Amino acid sequence: MVGVEMDKGITYKGIDCFKLFAAIGIVAIHTNLPFFETLGRLGLPFFSIVTSFFFFKHYLKLNSHKEKIYYLKKFEFRLLWLYFLWQILYIPLAIKNSARFFEFNGISVTSFLTYIFDLIFKLWPSGVNGWFPSWYIIGMIIAVPFSLFVYKYIFRKNNYLYGLFCIVVEMYFVLCSGLGILNLIKVQVITPDSFPRFLIYIFLGYLIASHIENVKKYRFHRVLILACILVVLFYLENLVISLLGGSISNDETILTVPTSLVIVILAILYTPSLRQTTSLRRFSTFLYCFQAWGFAVFDHFNYSLKLQNTTAAITDFIFVMSTALIAFVIYNFIRNKTQWKIWNYMV
Repeated sequence: MVGVEMDKGITYKGIDCFKLFAAIGIVAIHTNLPFFETLGRLGLPFFSIVTSFFFFKHYLKLNSHKEKIYYLKKFEFRLLWLYFLWQILYIPLAIKNSARFFEFNGISVTSFLTYIFDLIFKLWPSGVNGWFPSWYIIGMIIAVPFSLFVYKYIFRKNNYLYGLFCIVVEMYFVLCSGLGILNLIKVQVITPDSFPRFLIYIFLGYLIASHIENVKKYRFHRVLILACILVVLFYLENLVISLLGGSISNDETILTVPTSLVIVILAILYTPSLRQTTSLRRFSTFLYCFQAWGFAVFDHFNYSLKLQNTTAAITDFIFVMSTALIAFVIYNFIRNKTQWKIWNYMV
């Protein structure tokens, strides 16, 4: 999922390792874990570029329009299976959050349309489907075919014009974050938790897939040094924003895109001495999808414990990671015992 790999020709073990760190970073965001909640903001861009890279790595090899349409459908159904299988597990939370939504907004045509809008474009903070992290999956389901259509029919496959369009969209989201003017005046036509935010990352994944042989020629140590420099600057950028009155953890900043891009390239070049990384890949997806249950259970108990600030953040983080790991072990046990293919679509 999070970084769907449908082309089984080559295993990028480095990407599998980085996926796990990216998923952990996203949990750190949602638990407000100091320091890591900032670096975790690179997680979703990483997943988006990687998903796009794997998609286009195979898509670009196809010759006929029919083959490309078939592969796109296969990709979309893979994500839909992932979403709906997890949605079944989140039905209790979905009922709870949906009831709260209509209790607050009333039952009318307007509230129903708002409900649908929140489901597709604004899962946070309402979380009407029970698991707000799923906005990424919903966003990618929409963003990939949207990108293909716009790139081909609107920009006529002109990389420069489409790239400029993606940069303009990205700057909009930068202005919606931190000390961005749109954030300060509280004017957001499109929230950052929606599919247009992925356009630039999907385009970057396409460019990497298009020039993968050249990318593989980059020297690992040089890319590593560049990645370290950008990560430090990225954190300092967020720190400056927070010192000026903004947040320490922002959806998009000026350095989010370049830093994420270099990290993906680093992951492609990285070849760990591990026999297999399939379990890491599967757990990263499982952790991302499971986390909302961990948050819900922790919030229930913390209502009585009343843990606050850093103590609450650290405890929440440890609780979510621990329960996710236990749940993953149970998932693997059931999966191996039953041998049902459907279990594979959950990761």
